[in-house]
Amino acid sequence: MKIAPVIIAHLFVLKIGLAQNLVPNPGFEELVLCPSSYSTDRRDFNAPGWNSPTRGTPDLFHACSWGEADVPYNWAGSSNAHSGKGYAGIYLWSHSHKDVNYREYIQCELAEPLKAGRLYRLEFYFKLASNSVYVANRIGMALVGKPINLSHDQVLDVHPALSVEKDSVITASTGSWELASTDYKAAGGEQYLIIGNFFDNASTKSTRLPHRIGKNHMLTNSAYYYIDDVSVVPLEPDTEPDTVTITGFDVQAVELNRVYILQNIQFEFDSHVLMRSSFEELDKVVSYLHTHKDVLVYLSGHTDFIGSEEYNLKLSRARSRSVADYLISKGIDASRITTYGFGKSKPLRTDMTDEARSINRRVEIRFVN
Repeated sequence: MKIAPVIIAHLFVLKIGLAQNLVPNPGFEELVLCPSSYSTDRRDFNAPGWNSPTRGTPDLFHACSWGEADVPYNWAGSSNAHSGKGYAGIYLWSHSHKDVNYREYIQCELAEPLKAGRLYRLEFYFKLASNSVYVANRIGMALVGKPINLSHDQVLDVHPALSVEKDSVITASTGSWELASTDYKAAGGEQYLIIGNFFDNASTKSTRLPHRIGKNHMLTNSAYYYIDDVSVVPLEPDTEPDTVTITGFDVQAVELNRVYILQNIQFEFDSHVLMRSSFEELDKVVSYLHTHKDVLVYLSGHTDFIGSEEYNLKLSRARSRSVADYLISKGIDASRITTYGFGKSKPLRTDMTDEARSINRRVEIRFVN
């Protein structure tokens, strides 16, 4: 099998965004390694697509863990995931003599920059950990144009696009999964999402829950929350289809920040399992990444129009993750790879033919530095 030459095709893409979540690994289901305990370093947060924007140390919990980071039972309490088997955990509020305004945040890069004037729905679920001695009344989501990478672990000076401020710290929903949601009109260019508490202790209400004292010494002076199912979804399709240029992948002619369709990448029927016929082309990608060690890779899975939106979204995510797993098995560091799944929301062709179905079933790849 040979790598296809670079073929440039001008295609009209109808971007149907109503089921298109721009957030990678939105439910923290994908893992580099099963977490064993709480994080002691920002680099311990090994959720593909996510990182800590500060020196704070967010945590990952998953049912695959045999240690203190298990689901449902873990060092921070007991909770099933809102959906799936995983979730993240962050300190929203802390009061101690050393770090009065200690905060933790989680950050990810969206699949594409938000478009000016376009309306998006921002959502995530949060839940007070059952071993947390304090409860806090603020949490939010910020959207920024560039990634944040700071050396402190204090409050971020960023204005949240989605801000939850409860009138009363304790409500009937406290201790259950709660939904934070808002509709947001983009300024344009926002591509990084951050979740946490963007207000200092003076502006954050907190209440002590004395019956929880002693369950975990790390939480005796803090409000600690689980996070799950994060989404940024366009609420309206583009009024005009875009004309885009998409090329086949040629290892000798790779350009950064250009979208390539991986040719000859095939999966077993109705499955995310890669067929052996895909390996030769993927090995070319591996070779390129080994040669260019500073380059990151973004993989996007797409399906045809057969099947429900929910099913195709899960299948597209699983397929892009399968490609990522293959690259990792060949020695590519998992931290260099981000995966997205778009289901059938971004077809290259909208006619209901077998040829269109074949074109729409694809994995796209983009290299960035």
